[in-house]
Amino acid sequence: MLTISNKKIEITANNVAGVHYAFMTLIQIIKNFGLKIPQLEIFDFPSIKNRGYLLDISRDKVPKLETLFYIVDLLAQLKFNQLQLYIEHTFSYQEHEKVWKDYSPLSGEDIILLDNYCKERFIELVPNQASFGHMEKWLTHNEYSYLAETFEFDTPWGEHYNTPFSLSPVIEDSIKFLDNLYKELLPHFSSKYFNINGDETFDLCQGKSKKLCEKMGKGKVYLDFILKIYNLLKKYNKKMMMWADIIKNYPELVNEIPNDITFLIWGYEKNHPFEDECKLFKSKKFYVCPGTSSWNSLIGRLENFILNVKNAAENAVKFKASGLLLTDWGDNGHWQHLPISLPAIFYSAGVFWGFEENKDVNLENAISLYFEKEVAEILIALGNAYKLTGIEFSNSALFALVYIYPDKINKDFLEKINVENLLLTKQFLEEQLQKANNIDDSLIKEEIKNNIELSILATELLISTKKANVNSISKLPSVTKEEFSIRLEKLIENYKKIWLSRNRPGGLKFSIEKLSKIKKLL
Repeated sequence: MLTISNKKIEITANNVAGVHYAFMTLIQIIKNFGLKIPQLEIFDFPSIKNRGYLLDISRDKVPKLETLFYIVDLLAQLKFNQLQLYIEHTFSYQEHEKVWKDYSPLSGEDIILLDNYCKERFIELVPNQASFGHMEKWLTHNEYSYLAETFEFDTPWGEHYNTPFSLSPVIEDSIKFLDNLYKELLPHFSSKYFNINGDETFDLCQGKSKKLCEKMGKGKVYLDFILKIYNLLKKYNKKMMMWADIIKNYPELVNEIPNDITFLIWGYEKNHPFEDECKLFKSKKFYVCPGTSSWNSLIGRLENFILNVKNAAENAVKFKASGLLLTDWGDNGHWQHLPISLPAIFYSAGVFWGFEENKDVNLENAISLYFEKEVAEILIALGNAYKLTGIEFSNSALFALVYIYPDKINKDFLEKINVENLLLTKQFLEEQLQKANNIDDSLIKEEIKNNIELSILATELLISTKKANVNSISKLPSVTKEEFSIRLEKLIENYKKIWLSRNRPGGLKFSIEKLSKIKKLL
């Protein structure tokens, strides 16, 4: 309880964390009212006990330690109490340097420092390591390739991949390999939890486990391997977390799963069926996990993340979830700079703490309490620019798709695009770019401008291709292509400088390679 009278400010709480949250509320009041704060009494407590943020540090971008401290400080002020760093290969395992040497990974010492920093701010740093799917960074090396399920597979969305992806559950050394990783990673964390991930095992049953799957069923083969990991963790005294996207397809197996496993129900679109999935896992311990919608977008998808987070938080409260976890991914090079995720972080902080009270919060005002008003205005405006294009995509925005799939800008794609909408979008983005010059914080200014300029360039490329009545960027006039190529190169040079301001150098070249794919057509 926080009480402000004309004589004193009084805080009463059940524990030290409660005192911390009360102080954060007091700071917010002072930010709102200045020195003339009102007399009031607030009896406050969170809607959901565990309120987490997951940051992807495996899709090329590994933040500097000081950047992670900066993020933790913000999360603490916004009353988050858990943090996960998504790791596939970006921890400096001593016996596996070949896998991480080009990525400037976090060391054990880094983790210890960060863990202590988090604890001092009432945040639990939960360890995270991909342990089934998403192991391609390991399995592409000869030393580990024998652990792979297969080297080519078909995805649920119809694409064929010629690369290893998941550990094979029928290779005995798969568990021994994970044990080797856990033995080194886990002692650096004080948390009693551990997220083994276990998601998106697309290639399961398409290779070495095919015969076993035909005999036992895919769901049972998946679950048996998960239970082996579960039993492995007992010797490390960790409680397992795992994504729910695979096991949800086998509802008959849910009751075979130990009750102390925490399921992470994820979905990132505004209409994701969180209600149905929460019903499926309501007898288990589970978190509901929306996303920032910043990845694959360059400048965000504001309406989508608001509806996605609101949907997640509402059902988390309704079905008494153990936690909410906001995910911030870096698919395809992690091109969005840190400020692009701020609106989602602020909105999530509100509804994770008090859903009914904050579901319709004025997000611009909330961000303005901690950052410049111009930053808040521009980020909110940019977040809805994707809607101006007149065409929407799941898990992405048009601006980023131009760079991700430049070879798919063909006749069928271009026929869906309206030039007038793109011209209006370009004008809007240019207006925001001009406003960004008024931001005082030089780094945030450059981060926002770089993402806007990349979005403008993508928009102009589509306009030029459409107006030229050609079916590919490669068919544009040579002079036009040269102009775009020069502009892109300048933006990439600026992108490099901005990246190195907050992040480690490893991974940068891989991010730029992805961003530069379009140059082959220019």
